[in-house]
Amino acid sequence: MTYVKPPSNKNDVKRAGREVAEDRASDESIAIIDQWRAAHGYVINTFQAWIKGHISKKGVSVEFAQRLKRKRTVIDKLKRKWPDGRPLIRDVLSMQDFAGCRMIFDSVHDLQNFREYIHSQEVMRNVEHKLRNEKDRDKYNYINNPKATGYRGIHDVYKHFPRGHRRGVDKLGDWDGLMVEIQYRTRAQHAWATAVEISDIIDRESTKFDLQETARGEFFAIASEVIARRHENIARAFPGIETTELENRMKILDKKMGISQRLSVLKQSEAEDKLKQHNVLNIVNKENGELALEVLSFKTAALAIQKSTELENDPSSINAVYVRSDNPKQLRSAYRNYFYDPVDFVKLIG
Repeated sequence: MTYVKPPSNKNDVKRAGREVAEDRASDESIAIIDQWRAAHGYVINTFQAWIKGHISKKGVSVEFAQRLKRKRTVIDKLKRKWPDGRPLIRDVLSMQDFAGCRMIFDSVHDLQNFREYIHSQEVMRNVEHKLRNEKDRDKYNYINNPKATGYRGIHDVYKHFPRGHRRGVDKLGDWDGLMVEIQYRTRAQHAWATAVEISDIIDRESTKFDLQETARGEFFAIASEVIARRHENIARAFPGIETTELENRMKILDKKMGISQRLSVLKQSEAEDKLKQHNVLNIVNKENGELALEVLSFKTAALAIQKSTELENDPSSINAVYVRSDNPKQLRSAYRNYFYDPVDFVKLIG
């Protein structure tokens, strides 16, 4: 299988990122960034094989899937500014989530046990990948320290150093140092994150990236804390405020905005039977204004990545992403935001 190689000159990638952030990007700059993005398809392949092997070895109950960050999301993130006008991302090379692997566990206990196993000497002595947050493994622990938006989960960032994959082949160096983000979530945390993404899609909002305080953001932040207190016995946000008070505030906000009502009436997609190993999930805006999901399956990652890139230039495409999984059922659950399935979140806050 042929994977896209990253641009040979990283300075070109940096320059292209600066030009996008400053709204003066040329077609060449966009192409360089997209080549850098697409090159992470090889990173996904390496890590999915490594992680799946250890999931099988430990026999842990976990849903696992992978995705390549969308070009549109990359461009949007580069253009984002903090409220004081500072760029959110100063260097495109510092973006650590072009390649993403997601694991969803039944409980925080299961999540922590498996993460400790992955970090163990037993596992790491056999690989060359480097844990970027080795010196501070709680740097991206958003269970102990939730984001202001309410996001919970734990991330690990690895630098990718693949070995030669066939006897007699020298170690592959083109993809050395590219990063991958491993996401660990519980089902409850995933239900919340899914609801935010679905709600943002149907309401044309960007709550998950919201850098300003809004009523919508407050609703989801409170909902996250209520879910954590009710279902995981974890209280990390809104200190000094009783759960009943948070629940009442959440209900007032929800009544005002109708978020959970809109989520509860969404129909689940019937496209699951089309899922294969390599897929592009594409949310399209139909002529009547309704949103619909297209599932496009491909024989190789390269073909799927190429198609997702093409769709991002299609004005009817709202959201297109390449995802990979050997288990269609797990893929549907791990990326249920594309299948309009917020049922868990509605139940958890009900």
